[in-house]
Amino acid sequence: MMKKIGLVGGLSWVSTAEYYRLINELIRVKLGGYHSAHVLIESLDENKFLEMAKLDPSEKLCEKMIIDAVDVLRRGGAEVIALCANGVHRFEPAIKENCNVDIVHIADSTAKEVEKSNIKNIGLLGVMKTMEGDFYRDKLSEKNIVVHIPNTVEKNLVHDKIMSELVLGKFTQETEDLFVNICMSLNANGAEGVILGCTEIPLLMKNVESLPMPLFSTTEIHCKAIVDAACAKVTLLNKNMPISD
Repeated sequence: MMKKIGLVGGLSWVSTAEYYRLINELIRVKLGGYHSAHVLIESLDENKFLEMAKLDPSEKLCEKMIIDAVDVLRRGGAEVIALCANGVHRFEPAIKENCNVDIVHIADSTAKEVEKSNIKNIGLLGVMKTMEGDFYRDKLSEKNIVVHIPNTVEKNLVHDKIMSELVLGKFTQETEDLFVNICMSLNANGAEGVILGCTEIPLLMKNVESLPMPLFSTTEIHCKAIVDAACAKVTLLNKNMPISD
């Protein structure tokens, strides 16, 4: 009854582990009992991905790596497919074209949450491809939400800290303070909230409570959307009856 979930992970494995934990916790809350998620994970080598990006600026090698990973999950019987990293969602059109599958899109899920908050100006943090790309902007603009990104200096700091620390599982108070200050800068320039558009940033900022605007954890939002998709039929069937294994 529960749909099989397929995750493309490894970019980085640090946040992929958080996906696995959150998805299973959410499944337990939704279905009760001893339920846990039926999950396939195709975990990629991030070093290989980054090397491919250097070798081919057109990103065709990186794109193929993600498409091949999705195809592995599809052939493995995954019915709900998701990518455990924000930036690789820029390959979503190619995935759809080559694999004939829909993915649970992290930017689409996040845009819906921002819209629920009645926010019309939102800050966005992430790697350079996320902050400067269109895949978040397009989803948010559909809902008449304007995206604000950091200035050039702050943008470079965010990207560098993600790549040199966060994806390696290094989380320091100094970097947390830096990200808090950048969020405050975005707020001062009109952002009513900030999207943590890298799945490692919520791990860095999980204890931050002092900001005057909401932070949107894309990891948590995405996991909820994945679980909803996997349990859609289950929830309907069990609406008026006890759940059993």
